[in-house]
Amino acid sequence: MKSLDIKNRSIRILKKFFVSILLAIMVIFVLFPILWIVSTSIKPETDVMKIPPVWIPNKPTLYNYYRVFTDSTIPKNFLNSMIVSFITATIAIIFGSLTGYGLARHKTKTTTSISIFILGSQMLPEILILIPMYMLISYMKLYDTLLGLALVHLFITLPLVTWLCKGYFQSIPIDLEEAALIDGCNRFQVLTKIILPISAPGIAASGLYAFIQSWNEFTLASVLTESTRSRTLPIGLTSFALQFRVDWGATMAASVIISLPVIILFYYAQRYLVSGLAQGAVKG
Repeated sequence: MKSLDIKNRSIRILKKFFVSILLAIMVIFVLFPILWIVSTSIKPETDVMKIPPVWIPNKPTLYNYYRVFTDSTIPKNFLNSMIVSFITATIAIIFGSLTGYGLARHKTKTTTSISIFILGSQMLPEILILIPMYMLISYMKLYDTLLGLALVHLFITLPLVTWLCKGYFQSIPIDLEEAALIDGCNRFQVLTKIILPISAPGIAASGLYAFIQSWNEFTLASVLTESTRSRTLPIGLTSFALQFRVDWGATMAASVIISLPVIILFYYAQRYLVSGLAQGAVKG
């Protein structure tokens, strides 16, 4: 009996060991590109293309960051991305939460069809809606404007935001609403004073998703903008690719700058993101 316990304990230790090795390999696989970007961003120009590669620069420099902030359009692109992503996330939260609540609480054949249509719209590739969006934005005189780009980003983020909010609202017991209605609250008071505060994690997760989608979007932004006044960070990043070479040091420095806001958002909102997406997925 004692030998059996020792054998089982050895098996558990081996399992933990192999799992730890597997997780370590996965972490290295995920973090290596990020570490390489950071390393290249602080390399002198002479070290960037050396063979064999210079993994850790002997004389790190911030000159690449200086050039990004002083000799490129990245600062303006950064501001444009902030404005567009904020507008997109704000409008998506407002309309997505209201629509999700209506679909979650008023179940009919029509609402079921609408829910399926909303989810199905996420299957359309961006390239398929590129020409219709270009024609629509041009007709509305919003071509090469931040508002026009925000509206297009809203089109690709609102469906999933609505679906996530719908799933989260369904996870809230309807008894809470019925009790509030009995106590004299109207439907608007129920929504604003009970449902929305309870569903804050799900709404935060949905808003974070919309912000990141808009922040990283490239295809539509590259077609619907043409000047520095409205181009966002993913488009600005391409300005470091010259005719005959790529300025890798400045490109990597700009990549670090682009990634920082998303990393900070994830760090402070990760618990809301995990709980909100889990609720939306389970009940959606």
